Amino acid sequence: MIIPRTDLCFSIQTRSLARFAAAVSLAVLLAACSGQGTQQGGSSPGLRAQNQSEYQMLLEEARQLSFTLDFDRLRKAYVASSEYNPYGGMKLKGLPEAYSSVEQADFTSCLRNVDKVLAYNYMSLEAHMIGVVCSGQAGEYEREDLHRYMVEGLMTSIENSGDGKSQESAFLTISTSELRGFVRLKGLQVLDQSIVYDKQGIYDKMQVRDPESGEEYPLFFNVSQQFAHSTEAE
Repeated sequence: MIIPRTDLCFSIQTRSLARFAAAVSLAVLLAACSGQGTQQGGSSPGLRAQNQSEYQMLLEEARQLSFTLDFDRLRKAYVASSEYNPYGGMKLKGLPEAYSSVEQADFTSCLRNVDKVLAYNYMSLEAHMIGVVCSGQAGEYEREDLHRYMVEGLMTSIENSGDGKSQESAFLTISTSELRGFVRLKGLQVLDQSIVYDKQGIYDKMQVRDPESGEEYPLFFNVSQQFAHSTEAE
């Protein structure tokens, strides 16, 4: 069981650190091995350069643990940039190895593999999720703060996008990996999954179970941006 630090060098409004660390640890250990590779969008070079500049500016704020960073804006800028990966799953270099390192309790190797993922995609919720576990176990507490900052910021941005109870109020996720990380951090078990459509967008409908209460219910995720990007790339 992961014992989170209580003397964090920065303050983040969040649920208790004990619950957070337990959720992260469970999410990492129960991770499934699936995902797809990167595709590039079809926007013009000039627009990509402008979007890239904004994304890099906001990304630097994230690396500095800015208290004023708008994670909604960061995620939108990422989608508009040439670095956007709508899938970002297990084919990301280092991600499968990072999961394996956690299972083997090799936390030094885990962090090396997390670095590989983040060098390519700093917006990987899964990589930061794993980073919280491994840096805490390795005693690298400043690094744990960095990963925790990203996990909390990304999770809050998704949570604020809707409640997931219907297509109209679906959570907005920008990658398959982000969706998967969100569900795992919530501690939910996925029972079934399907794609549904309406005039407003495309949704990933997941039937989930809360293992604590035994309650089963559907969750909806708006994945329109992922599909739009894939269509542009064709």
